[in-house]
Amino acid sequence: MIGKADLMNKQIKILLIEDDREIAEQIQRYLHSRDYIVETAPTYFEARNKLSAFYDVALVDINLPDGNAGDLVLRLKEKGIRMIITTVKNDENFIVKMLDQGADDFLTKPFALEILRARIDAVMRTISVMEGSKITYNDLVLDQAKAMISYQNHQIDLTSLEYAVLSLFIQNPNRVFTRDQLLERFWENRDKVVNDNTLTATIKRIRAKTSADIIITVRGIGYRMG
Repeated sequence: MIGKADLMNKQIKILLIEDDREIAEQIQRYLHSRDYIVETAPTYFEARNKLSAFYDVALVDINLPDGNAGDLVLRLKEKGIRMIITTVKNDENFIVKMLDQGADDFLTKPFALEILRARIDAVMRTISVMEGSKITYNDLVLDQAKAMISYQNHQIDLTSLEYAVLSLFIQNPNRVFTRDQLLERFWENRDKVVNDNTLTATIKRIRAKTSADIIITVRGIGYRMG
């Protein structure tokens, strides 16, 4: 796990998969100026050939002309490479599909380069502090040994389901989870309508016991930590 101090000292290696040369050069120059290592791949074929090397994060244009975006996302996931997908499609169903297949975050073009940098740092920052069995994120402390979560120094009275859901978010505070990902994780054998409502209710109860913005809704997609 990478904490804030580690992130500041680590030179992040990025695979930029983008077929628009002008956009790729702008992103590469900007990230180089902020001490990121950036390699580019303008095609699906070239991106696949580069996967023998290690990268921390891949920025994936999912509208490449010569390959299937879903297949590329799965290959990156198999390599353990974090992914931010970029797309000109403001298509919620398509974005959800890519997130369900393993992408960590998404950006719809056009986007500000400073926002891109913040998203890269976010997917690298899985937790802020990890000490023994305790994980701290903002005002939340997850004590895995005791199966207990505290908020603002007070233990929260959680059901087992609420504990499991909130634990997942604390351990992955900058990742977007789609509703289907959460349903599959916590309601494997499920009636979709009933358990979709139960998921909504579970998030609502967690917010009531902590803060209204502790878990935020990514409209049409799912949820992420606030």
